[in-house]
Amino acid sequence: MSNYPRTEGTNRFERLFNELNEAVVEFELVDGAPVIIQANATFTETFGHGTDSLSGVSLNDLIVPTDRRAEAEQFDQQTAAGETNAAVVERVTADGRRQFVYRGVPIENDHGFAIYTDVTTELRRERHLDVLQRVLRHNLRNDVNVIDGQAEKIRELTDNEEIRDAANSISDTACGLARLSEEAKTVDRVLGGSPTLEPTDITAIIERVVTVCSEEFPATTITTDCPTALLVAADASLRVLVESLVDNAARHNTAAEPTVSVTAAVVDDATAELVVADNGPGIPATERAVITGDQEITPLHHGSGLGLWLVRWITDRYGADLSIETPVSGGTTVRIAFDRALISA
Repeated sequence: MSNYPRTEGTNRFERLFNELNEAVVEFELVDGAPVIIQANATFTETFGHGTDSLSGVSLNDLIVPTDRRAEAEQFDQQTAAGETNAAVVERVTADGRRQFVYRGVPIENDHGFAIYTDVTTELRRERHLDVLQRVLRHNLRNDVNVIDGQAEKIRELTDNEEIRDAANSISDTACGLARLSEEAKTVDRVLGGSPTLEPTDITAIIERVVTVCSEEFPATTITTDCPTALLVAADASLRVLVESLVDNAARHNTAAEPTVSVTAAVVDDATAELVVADNGPGIPATERAVITGDQEITPLHHGSGLGLWLVRWITDRYGADLSIETPVSGGTTVRIAFDRALISA
């Protein structure tokens, strides 16, 4: 187990080293380049090309493609400087080139460990899903336009109210599909990377969102109650979150005089709260339970759209708390508790 004195702890580590399902190799830097001291069984099976012992073999010569040598040399320089490495890399295996999550951990005396987790299948699946989603959205958008156009023709060619109502229903359903497609696109964009949270003025975002939604839903009275400025820990997705809540509250409000109120306030030194309340029909209990995570998603319980799902996913990324209430008086109240972002003087 390398050149270190053998102890009980060393024996336990050696057992772990050899039983890991990930490919692990211990190496020594010789003239700045890694030379294998020992490798576990998974590494030998993955990269060994049928060789039982890899001790003394150049790690880079064994697994690094010629077009990736500069990348590997950069990692070696960081290891020599005592720095850890982490990246998605492509390496040569017994089955050809594959992709790995690589982690390099330097230890004393120019020794280090490299760990390789094969993610080829996962990355390939992600690429295929990405292409599939883009093709489906494109085709869906085109088909929805055709359906809506045909529904409009039906309305123009008939005086029968029943047929007109059917055409209107077709058009409304097509618009719903188009909106669902756009929501899916927004989900893909918003959730594509890790958020970088920074002080974000939720009051300014609320004002912009309410201005847009008031124009889109002129029959709905939308009011706000916010401080002049209120900073929360968020990113650009905060606008998507607020927009989804206000849009959902106005779009699905069937009250004779629909109203939506948007409130932002300081709860305490660490917390700020956003509250969006409406006087609509309310969200069904099963859908509330699915969105808030109190009930598992099943074919019978899955929610109707992506707007509230998007709210849930964004709040999870922020570490915020989401609750959905249906007051006795009716309507829906959505509360989100954010971490406040205080700027030092």
